[in-house]
Amino acid sequence: CVNFCRVGLEVPKVEVRFQNLNIEANAQIGSRALPNLLNVARDFFERILIGLRILRPNKCGLHILKDISGIVKPGRMTLLLGPPGSGKSTLLLALAGKLDYKSLKVSGDITYNGTNLSEFYVRRTSAYISQTDNHLPELTIRETFDFAARCQGASEGMAGLSTSNIGKY
Repeated sequence: CVNFCRVGLEVPKVEVRFQNLNIEANAQIGSRALPNLLNVARDFFERILIGLRILRPNKCGLHILKDISGIVKPGRMTLLLGPPGSGKSTLLLALAGKLDYKSLKVSGDITYNGTNLSEFYVRRTSAYISQTDNHLPELTIRETFDFAARCQGASEGMAGLSTSNIGKY
């Protein structure tokens, strides 16, 4: 609230609800799932033949999320736990509106304060940060947050450092 309160803004309060959320993908199984040269070439020609309706697709339906429901309340920290491959990242991508709807079959309802996901501009209220490590390893945690705040246009970093100290990093 420190930077928001200084300029008279209030932190957005958004309740996210998801009901009966199902996400399914058609996937290659076995040795065909490996992206080697032979499989990529085979998949390319297979897609052409499927497009010409000469060949039928032979993929396995994979349920990533099956009938998931829940609520993320505003102002509360929510912990999402599960083993690898259980669909945690897929759920977060779905709630952030960043799923690839071309390759996935999605059903169910996602609402933000009662407004459907398709009618709500999610990027103004939330962000999805992937689990890849995109930071400068030479910086401390405080310096990383300060750098990120300055990149977003803040005149002071998270630690209260002014932009006149930028040259020190």
